[in-house]
Amino acid sequence: MDYASAVKFVDIVSRFGDTTLRITPIRHPWDSETTDPAWDMQLTGPELDVSSRYLEDPAAPQTLVTFCEELAAEHKGWDGEKTWQSAGGDVQLSARHDQINTTILTATLTGGVVPRWTAISELHVDPLRFDRVAKNLALYGEEIYGDEYDENGTPERRDPRKIADEPFKRIGDPSPERWAQ
Repeated sequence: MDYASAVKFVDIVSRFGDTTLRITPIRHPWDSETTDPAWDMQLTGPELDVSSRYLEDPAAPQTLVTFCEELAAEHKGWDGEKTWQSAGGDVQLSARHDQINTTILTATLTGGVVPRWTAISELHVDPLRFDRVAKNLALYGEEIYGDEYDENGTPERRDPRKIADEPFKRIGDPSPERWAQ
């Protein structure tokens, strides 16, 4: 697949536990007039793999991109909690940062019709990471309405079971393959 037409995503990776929130901008599923993205989100960890599609809440005070921009702008820390949620509240992202060089992002994803499911995970993220997250989400969100958009493209999924089977990488070892023997 050509890179220009590849489905692009942003990963927010926790420093601990191999937990990742993958966000892929997609076209709105039924509103063909809007140029605002919807979001395909996948939350994965060693024993966790959930995903669904979520919409921006038009009545919300900020979008997902402006939420990430705010986290980036205040990378040195803030008091309390900052939150963003999707339309209907099926995704809620809560961020805390108490000036210890880590933003703690709690991701709560809910999906399904009957029965409903909910998955919650805490990600410990480098505060400076949100600058790239915000910029890439904005850029990729704009590109989904461009000429290069692949209508048959599907979000690329992480496979936590495959990741768990890969050789364990030791911190500080420049050659992790030597431990795979």
